[in-house]
Amino acid sequence: MKLIIVESPTKAKTIENYAGKGYKVISSKGHIIDLPEKVMGVNIEKNFEAEFKPIPSKAKTISQIKDDSKKSDTIYIATDPDREGEAIAYHISSVIDSKGKDVSRVLFYEITKSGIKKGLDNPIKINENLVESQYARRILDRIVGYMVSPFLWRSVKQGLSAGRVQSVALRLICEKEEKIEAFKSKTTFKVRGFFSKEHRDFFAELIEYNSKKAVFTDEKSAKEIEENLNKAEYLVETVKSEKKEVKPHPPFTTSTLQQSASNALNFTAKKTMSVAQELYEGVEIEGELTGLITYMRTDSTRINDDAIKSVREFVKETLSEKYLSQSVNIFKASSSAQDAHEAVRVTDVSLTPERAEKFLSRDQLRLYSLIWKRTIACQMANSVYAYTTADIRGGEFLFRGVGNQLLFDGFMKIYSFGDFRDLKNLIPVMSKGDKVELKSSEVRKEETQPPARYTDATLVKALEAKGIGRPSTYAAIIDILTRREYISKEKRNFKPTDLGRVVNKVLVNYFGEIVNVDFTAKMERELDQIEQGKIERNDLLKEFYGEFSKSLKNAETNKKEVKSLIEEKTDAVCEKCGSPMVVKWGRYGKFLACSNYPKCSNTKQVEEENEKIDEACPKCGKPLLVKRGRFGKFIACSDYPKCKYTKNFSSGIKCPKCNDGDLVERQSAKKRIFYGCSNYPKCDFATWSKPEKIKCDECGYEGMEVKKDEYICLKCKAKKKTIQTEKSE
Repeated sequence: MKLIIVESPTKAKTIENYAGKGYKVISSKGHIIDLPEKVMGVNIEKNFEAEFKPIPSKAKTISQIKDDSKKSDTIYIATDPDREGEAIAYHISSVIDSKGKDVSRVLFYEITKSGIKKGLDNPIKINENLVESQYARRILDRIVGYMVSPFLWRSVKQGLSAGRVQSVALRLICEKEEKIEAFKSKTTFKVRGFFSKEHRDFFAELIEYNSKKAVFTDEKSAKEIEENLNKAEYLVETVKSEKKEVKPHPPFTTSTLQQSASNALNFTAKKTMSVAQELYEGVEIEGELTGLITYMRTDSTRINDDAIKSVREFVKETLSEKYLSQSVNIFKASSSAQDAHEAVRVTDVSLTPERAEKFLSRDQLRLYSLIWKRTIACQMANSVYAYTTADIRGGEFLFRGVGNQLLFDGFMKIYSFGDFRDLKNLIPVMSKGDKVELKSSEVRKEETQPPARYTDATLVKALEAKGIGRPSTYAAIIDILTRREYISKEKRNFKPTDLGRVVNKVLVNYFGEIVNVDFTAKMERELDQIEQGKIERNDLLKEFYGEFSKSLKNAETNKKEVKSLIEEKTDAVCEKCGSPMVVKWGRYGKFLACSNYPKCSNTKQVEEENEKIDEACPKCGKPLLVKRGRFGKFIACSDYPKCKYTKNFSSGIKCPKCNDGDLVERQSAKKRIFYGCSNYPKCDFATWSKPEKIKCDECGYEGMEVKKDEYICLKCKAKKKTIQTEKSE
């Protein structure tokens, strides 16, 4: 018997379907060996010696791997083709008795019949440089987590944690918020004229008045100018027209996939990676499990020659030769790209979104369609448009009209997301000296806008540009900041919470050298160098710890100052002694305390604004609000006390015990948040961990809690790896 060992149970089913008779495929269900949970597991004094041990909950899985390996002559370890997958492969090989066995590492970049065959036909050895790089990342993050988190517990509140990369991302979000708060808007007024030439209407902006720039600081001045516009006769002074070509986008990398899915589909980075994983691992199409896309963790923009050929043939046959690029489009990857394997593309271009629709869920179809369109478009012809600028003068007034027109859609026929900016202003054909008629005008008020908050797309773009993390880690970074409640989302924009701002303030003040964009980017580059065999793991760890230990020593020396650093002055007055009240942080979050402590120990809760939700009260139609009471969050009518409608604040997850009630947020007598069944006291199910609506691979129940690097099913206790574990190329 030949044995194939993979990470994912879903992928195991698909691969077994293709491998056929003589093969058995089993899953490790992620890591089987890791650093211990309850201790740091890294001995800094002994040259950063790491204590990697079998994970206790994986004893049954390890036993199965050992038993099936004994019965097999040939063993293929086919974990994911990235650093973390290589480390898992290394650990699997360490528990196998390989004596007299043919044990090989194989890489499956697409879960298709040809992809499986190609991997099995090209076995390789485990790349120990990749393993070393992953070990270095894991140890770096463990050192920061275990040595900085306790400092946050003492200075802010219990249960907080810090991360080497995530804390830098939090800093970016906090600094953007500070710029927004410091921003002062400026108001200006401009004049727009609406013209006509042979019954073709267009508009133009007044750019000069009496040889001066026509931007006004008050509306009155702009109105006075507007009143005189009709006195002039308007002639075309200059016209410039040129054709511009827009080249098609390269195929998706992990980063650009997350950005495009955010902009086009409003997917979070986490959702994008989750749905992409499903498409990669396999979906049943016409009775056969098949992977629909190539591996989705990559920084490469290249696709193989066979794929290029099939795309070009598809374009030629289904659209026409004019839509095909004259030569093969080759796309250059970024200078920091590892380029270990292909871009994200569909595995079969003939499986159009229309054909795939009946086999996919709504989210799967939307993401598959986006990837399919991008795959096809990458070998299509450039789009062409005309860009026209016309200057129109009437005495002392000079207007400028700018417009564009799409002449040939090219690749935009298939993929048009965010490429062509239609100015909605078609400038008619005209020549110098032509007369045009001013039909009307208006004064337009313009206000400068503050910097935009980060969205999933813009944060991923910023992280990539600054070299923070790697493309395949971005979803994990955003996910963990959200779950720790360091950031929240308003519509599509990330905003730091009060807790996030306090944590960032402490980290920047005491660990500024580590929570630093340039330093973190340098660490990422050196992790890449370990992978390339250019530097040793311990050299990087020593360099990092040299800087880190200085920051840690400084923090411990000045820890008494931290409390005053994070205190906030308020306008509230202590009703007991008349002293000002300040915001402090304690075990259960922030609270108001008298500044005259310890002479006065008065404290009270901070009253927070109620959160609005997009839902109307079923009784009176007024907006509903999320409020917090003595037992936790609940939803109530904004017209209280006139309307006393309330309901539980549901997580949207059914109770795993009674299968009837919903899991709702509650608060214990000691003000600690937990999640319990809405049917209490009939059903007493409760958990301290915040549940997430994620489907369990084992029992199908949609509800898992996060502990360490795993999701744990609330019903059957099955575990699976979270995207929190930092994957990297």
